[in-house]
Amino acid sequence: MGRKKKQENFQIFIISRFLVMLIFVVMCEFLVFFAMAYAYDLGMSAFPKTNLVITLVMFVVPIVVTAVWFSKIVAEEVERNERQEEEIRQQFEKARNLMLSDIAHDLRTPITTIGGYAKALNDGLITSDEKRTEYLEAIESKAGRMNDLITLLFDYVRLDSENFSLRLTRCDITELLRENAALLYADVEEKQMEFEIDIPEEPIELMVDRLQMSRVITNLINNALKHNDKNTTITLMMQQVKEGLQVIVKDNGVMIDPILADHIFEPFVIADASRESKSGSGLGLSIAKKIVEMHGWTIELKQDFERCEKSFVINIGK
Repeated sequence: MGRKKKQENFQIFIISRFLVMLIFVVMCEFLVFFAMAYAYDLGMSAFPKTNLVITLVMFVVPIVVTAVWFSKIVAEEVERNERQEEEIRQQFEKARNLMLSDIAHDLRTPITTIGGYAKALNDGLITSDEKRTEYLEAIESKAGRMNDLITLLFDYVRLDSENFSLRLTRCDITELLRENAALLYADVEEKQMEFEIDIPEEPIELMVDRLQMSRVITNLINNALKHNDKNTTITLMMQQVKEGLQVIVKDNGVMIDPILADHIFEPFVIADASRESKSGSGLGLSIAKKIVEMHGWTIELKQDFERCEKSFVINIGK
């Protein structure tokens, strides 16, 4: 939620609280007034009819007390709101510094490799054509990794922008899933993995941003490709449950440490023991989570250690 939206909500809270209290006080004043008038008519009032001072005091004092009480409540609420803002700011600063540190780390490694290989080639240290080709391929690979990381960073930042919004259209979600599976089939085969599809034949129409939802499916499947070994079976499936629909990307590959699993959707979190062991950036799942939640859905990681199975489950409510 943006700062402007929070301020608007706070103003609405203060105004509504004030109106409720004002209505309550006015109702009490009228009740007291009518009670006094009724008592006077019955001859039970101890106050003379002309004693306006007492009547005025009885009306003014509750209003003054209410105003003082309300100002105290507002002051406490403002202080609490400021504390929350400060805590959020500190958390944001901490997350930003961590992100910048991780970005520097992820960019420094390929840059160092490219620089070293380029210098060796330029200095004529590599005389073998085979070795030269190997170095050039490594440079191309590292440059591609940097480009992928920058693209993911751009997507991540853009999703946080206040100007960004989903372009929702009614589409067949089953068709969208099959299209994305077909685009990634060759990548699965290249990694020597198995790809299973279990998607209903009948169309299921939902309000979806086709481009962003495609990015979610691509990121989830690419995550399985990057962090598992060959012969792993990746399954893309969709099923109906009591609460609505579930889109699931699961595999029987490497399990995620339970400690890391609790933070798997945070930016730059990688489930591997070593950051250098795989080619992931740790942004794909974070981007997927953002997009899913912008649709009003949820995403979670489920692991079955007995069956050696992990699943990323998108819960689509009715």
